[in-house]
Amino acid sequence: HGLPRECVPTEWLRYVEVWEVLLADMPMTAMIRNLGNMSKVGLLAPGSDASRKVCRELADKDKLKKGRVHPVTILMAERTYASGRGLRGSGEWTAVPQVIDALDDAFYAAFDNVEPTGRRWMLGLDVSGSMRSPVAGTAMSCCEGATALALVTAHIEPDYLIGRFNMGYEPCPFSKKTRLDDALAYTRNINGGGTDCSLPMIAALQNNLKFDVFVVLTDSETWVGQIHPVQALRQYRDKTGIPAKLIVVGMVSNGFTIADPDDGGTMDVVGFDSNVPALMADFAKQ
Repeated sequence: HGLPRECVPTEWLRYVEVWEVLLADMPMTAMIRNLGNMSKVGLLAPGSDASRKVCRELADKDKLKKGRVHPVTILMAERTYASGRGLRGSGEWTAVPQVIDALDDAFYAAFDNVEPTGRRWMLGLDVSGSMRSPVAGTAMSCCEGATALALVTAHIEPDYLIGRFNMGYEPCPFSKKTRLDDALAYTRNINGGGTDCSLPMIAALQNNLKFDVFVVLTDSETWVGQIHPVQALRQYRDKTGIPAKLIVVGMVSNGFTIADPDDGGTMDVVGFDSNVPALMADFAKQ
């Protein structure tokens, strides 16, 4: 009868026949989110018709675009599916290698689904050791999430600079053609160090760089240096005359706050999921 998954009683979702019918007309985002469930009941298996259908769907750029699927959504799904287990007590499954590869290809194909804001962006990626911790509710590390978001920015925005920081700051050579594994070589397994979130603004000021939006991606294990990030932002605004904004994404919630609640040009984002990129873009365009 064309009912979506949400209308099916939970006790019926143990049957492969039910999932087989659901998959026939399942929307793209729902399909991506239910890959583990379909593998768990045995619908997705190496060489199965269902696995081939999923791979075809993920390879269809038009369907990815029509479904408005963000690359970060796909990456989260790929990391969870490849892990072979749910993160909320939802059982285990054997991941199909071809589906994992299809998700990897879809991650890059979905870059074109994101609309540019036309703003000048400077992203600072925290590379302190604690960024290896997972984003809550996912099998993706904070480092992977931050790096993926940086690559999306590099792909869609014409004016950007991406850098890494802990107790020092340096640019990362990310471009429109950089692959995730290559980018992670610059952001993963960096030797310890504290976390000075003011460094992106300080670096922009010292090098006379002009940006509309600063983004700090951290896991909230923040150690403020000689100057608070908001103070660094104000100095940048005063000296450049640019009403720059600051977005601080604390990918793990531990009660942190960096942005100034009295400053309408700053925003704290607590946690990280597929809604964060759109939230950031909306804030930047205001």
